[in-house]
Amino acid sequence: MSAPQLDVVVAAPVLAPAIASVVVLVLDAVAPRRRRPAVAVGVLALLTTLVVAIGLRLRASAGGEVTTLCLPGDPALAVRDAPGQTASECLLRVSQSGALLQAVAAAAGLAVLLLLSRRLGSAPEQLDSEAPARPDPGVEVAMLLATVTGANVVAVAHDLGTWLVGLELATLPIVALAVLRGGTRDSGALNLVMTSIASFAIAVVGAGLWVTATGSLRLGGVASWAAGQEPGDRAVLVLGILLLVVAVGFKLSLVPFHAWAPVTYPRAGVEVTTLLASVSTVAAVGGLVAVVRGAASVHAVIQPALSVVAVVSMLGGAVLALRADDPLRLIAWSGVTQGGWILAPLVAGDTDAAVGYLAVYAVAVVAALAVVAALTPGAPRRLEDDRGLLRRRPVHAAVLTLALLTLAGLPPGVAGLLAKFMALRPLADEGLWWVAVPAVVAAVLGLAVYLRWVALLLLPAEDHGAPEEVDRTATFVAVSAGLVLLGATCVPVLLLGAGTS
Repeated sequence: MSAPQLDVVVAAPVLAPAIASVVVLVLDAVAPRRRRPAVAVGVLALLTTLVVAIGLRLRASAGGEVTTLCLPGDPALAVRDAPGQTASECLLRVSQSGALLQAVAAAAGLAVLLLLSRRLGSAPEQLDSEAPARPDPGVEVAMLLATVTGANVVAVAHDLGTWLVGLELATLPIVALAVLRGGTRDSGALNLVMTSIASFAIAVVGAGLWVTATGSLRLGGVASWAAGQEPGDRAVLVLGILLLVVAVGFKLSLVPFHAWAPVTYPRAGVEVTTLLASVSTVAAVGGLVAVVRGAASVHAVIQPALSVVAVVSMLGGAVLALRADDPLRLIAWSGVTQGGWILAPLVAGDTDAAVGYLAVYAVAVVAALAVVAALTPGAPRRLEDDRGLLRRRPVHAAVLTLALLTLAGLPPGVAGLLAKFMALRPLADEGLWWVAVPAVVAAVLGLAVYLRWVALLLLPAEDHGAPEEVDRTATFVAVSAGLVLLGATCVPVLLLGAGTS
């Protein structure tokens, strides 16, 4: 076997946040509890990651996949011959959609870092004997960077080992942040811990079945082709793939693996919620896309299971979101239904549409949560508190309205409308009407969910007190995300990527 071949530029979206997390911890050891060095290193690393990921996306769109970390002759990656297909010997393969996932993870991570920087090293908000002291700022920044690293690894991983490590690396630091930024009783960390343990255990079993059926660690359609042709191996392969889908379903909060989300989101705080709804979701979608691509030889067999989960998630999340009166709980149930929308095009095997939908959702949810963070720097907030917001804080109301209309798929949130159209198109092309029709029903229910919040922004307030104090950093994040949504309205390919073709 030849020595590994590494292209540093192609690997930069993974290496930059990983190296920066180590640097931040070293700086924290040398100069404890200094906020600015940790934030500066984190911002630099994430900006570098974002710029390189955009460059890789342009490079991949011009000439196909870009590869790195190649292991020529590695027997663990060997596969049986598949007619007309060539197996790559590289562990990281950056496609156009993979680079888009990396860019979204970096941008979302940057937004979360700015939100975290407002209170890094500050005292706890609550006087609770079970609330721990704030950790050193370097620890929190390092955990955020580790999460982005994990998401970027999963987005381009093509072997099971890298896939498993990246998926957990994108999850475990969030569990620690949930504990460190809240009390052990109220942070929702226990739900995250149990979910993470269960999903990892299921993923390991699924990976073992995959290797048993294919004889390879490679995660792709080439590796699974031969196993899909033999009845015995085919049954083992299908079971392994379904378990891998279940493992990712926990992290994407798909029904029936969603119970942790509506409990954890309101308790973990807006920063951790934003991290879960954006970077962690990017990792889950990247993992799900890799599995669906690897299941090409048996896609018809797993299609019914994917259809049921997509439909139930879209409808169930939308119905239960109607009852939410807490912004974070509403975002949690919204995440369930949006996860179903992301899964819907994957039922038809269209990974580009799923990634494009995820990109639009991530930006919109960051914008909405940043507005919530800006308006509630030190206290919980309820939907009713936003009544009359347009008159008190027109900029915040405008950004929040755009984000909600994007999630609903209504103008001027044109990016959201296009994302839903791209998700429905492959279903219609394949004649999967039992998925497409419930999706339309879920979209109508979603209108009631999001327009209920928008209506509160426009209605006159019951009292005419002074406008609430706002946080400038969170406002900057919200406005920036809103501008990205406007940009995607004018140039849809910005977020929807190859799904617009």
